[in-house]
Amino acid sequence: MTQSTEVKIMNLSQDTVGVLKNFASINPNIVMREGNIVKTISEARNILAEADISEDIPHEFGIYDLNEFLNVVGLFEEPVLQFDNTKRVRIADARKKQSVHYFFSDPSVLTTPQKDITMPSIDVSFVLTSDTLNQLRRASATLGVSDLVVDNKEGKVYARVTDLKDPTSNSYQFEIEDAVVTGGTFELVYNMANLKLIPGDYQVDVSQKFISNFKHQTLNVKYWVALEKTSKFNQ
Repeated sequence: MTQSTEVKIMNLSQDTVGVLKNFASINPNIVMREGNIVKTISEARNILAEADISEDIPHEFGIYDLNEFLNVVGLFEEPVLQFDNTKRVRIADARKKQSVHYFFSDPSVLTTPQKDITMPSIDVSFVLTSDTLNQLRRASATLGVSDLVVDNKEGKVYARVTDLKDPTSNSYQFEIEDAVVTGGTFELVYNMANLKLIPGDYQVDVSQKFISNFKHQTLNVKYWVALEKTSKFNQ
């Protein structure tokens, strides 16, 4: 007598699909681990992202092409994922008689976070609003520059987009209000291309260890973004 295989069900919400679409911009593949936390890391390992989702992932599986997987999910109005402990998932619609069998990838061949990041002591802290981030991206594209510099002068903190390699570069600057600085001057340098963030307001904490944490203020999503090597801290 053949023993039946237990099928585990996972509904996939639009909020989670949105998170995964964002994560696909950081790394095209992902390993979904058991539980309700999803993580990804860029190939260069300078961006790590983590999100708490509402769904409970029944067991670990790897996806080589996350955008392709999401496009398959997008074929269904109410996607339901059915797992039966094989190397594939059955994606079906809650209301219609259609389905797709999608095969997993071996997690060992995918680029995944190997350990959690413990944020060191925080030396600079500030808020970047959604409007500010959008304006920075617009200014960066308009001026054709890719460096985002956050620094402090005469007790005030500023952010600007510019080209640090060109002393005659045009730049766009604004003052960041209510920033908290533990002491000394600094020049934090980011590559705008590394700010692959879900839209929203962010609490930004920065350490002299050249790591920064961007925490979404309404969603359970956070990013760790490495500073560029040209960044400076002076006590």
